[in-house]
Amino acid sequence: MGTPDRQFGPVGGEGIPHLKERARALEPLGWKGRRAEWIALACFHGGVFTRVQWTSFLGCHHEKVGRAVRKLVAQGVAIEEKPPGIKGIGRICRIHGRPIYKALGLGDRRRRRITSPEVTMRRLLGLDYALEHPRLPWLPTEADRVAAFEALGIERGLLPQRVYRGALGGIRRFFPLGLPIALDTERAVFVYA
Repeated sequence: MGTPDRQFGPVGGEGIPHLKERARALEPLGWKGRRAEWIALACFHGGVFTRVQWTSFLGCHHEKVGRAVRKLVAQGVAIEEKPPGIKGIGRICRIHGRPIYKALGLGDRRRRRITSPEVTMRRLLGLDYALEHPRLPWLPTEADRVAAFEALGIERGLLPQRVYRGALGGIRRFFPLGLPIALDTERAVFVYA
């Protein structure tokens, strides 16, 4: 694995390069700039975060983040809770609103759902890693990941996958853990927590 200052790909400007364009999709919902980038980042990397993570990302006073969290909750697209079974990190915000995920092109995202404390912690740790390595070329969506590995000549059948079965049939998901993955021409970084 790389170190936080190691560059694995080209970087334009501050922050994580792919976020600026994707965050624009949140403008109709009232989110702009770095706040929209944060919401996109959190949704792409698990859908959960702490206020401390958001404050660190923005580099601002914690009360500014508190107002933003309250706005998400008031819009009905997030909840903030102290989950049972997780101690020492305070409250966790979970973005669950379909409008946010739909605007980001993640309409059927399973990460919107309530999960076990273990899965929640895994997602928080994955987000921490992505925050500590902003220069890595993260592949935020399942489609991005599949396309990137296929471009390297790796067949879909060799990629990690799981079939979810329901009343209306099954759906195949690639990279089902949803943890961060970065890929460039030299190497791949798989985050596992």
